[in-house]
Amino acid sequence: MPVSPHFLPKAILFDCDGTLLLTADLHFEAIAEAALAQGADMPRDWYMSLTGLGRKDLFAHFTKDFGLSLDVPRLIQDSIAMTVALAPRATENLAVTALLRTVSGRMPLALVTNSEAPIATSFLAATGLADHFDTIVTVEEAQTPKPAPDLYLLAAGRLGIPIHLCLVLEDSAQGVEAANRAGAPCLDVREPGWADGCKGFLKALVTEVA
Repeated sequence: MPVSPHFLPKAILFDCDGTLLLTADLHFEAIAEAALAQGADMPRDWYMSLTGLGRKDLFAHFTKDFGLSLDVPRLIQDSIAMTVALAPRATENLAVTALLRTVSGRMPLALVTNSEAPIATSFLAATGLADHFDTIVTVEEAQTPKPAPDLYLLAAGRLGIPIHLCLVLEDSAQGVEAANRAGAPCLDVREPGWADGCKGFLKALVTEVA
């Protein structure tokens, strides 16, 4: 859903990888290494075209697209462990984390990610951002990951805010679709000028505090 310049969200739901944090290279490094351990070479361009998918779906596409027979549960387990080990290299998406710090403590905030809990918690610990969030929703907590709406609906429910009053920040086609299907206004941080969509409610927040 597009964001009206007059929209005043009651909560913000942040995607993690690629939105809050710049971690695509870390995920690819770990996933490609796990695949290579089983003798499979994962092309970087192919991976980047599907960024935003959960691991289970990603590896299902990988085996199908390249006609591979791989131990997918082991791929998932190994790539999670490898990603956690790389967490100290996670970096902030500064424009998004600036927004996070501005609104922290002023409205309910959630992290909503297709990554597994060990990855999300290790990234947040490495960057010192965990305390900003009222709840963290990870891929294990819903039957279907993004692009299904389940994770966003779960986050809104935990915060006690109707989903149409939550603003979602995303960076992938799968994530934007999930927000749209949930019924939440969404800003795509890949778009130039996305932050302009925050100006109205940020001004209102400042006025409210004053």
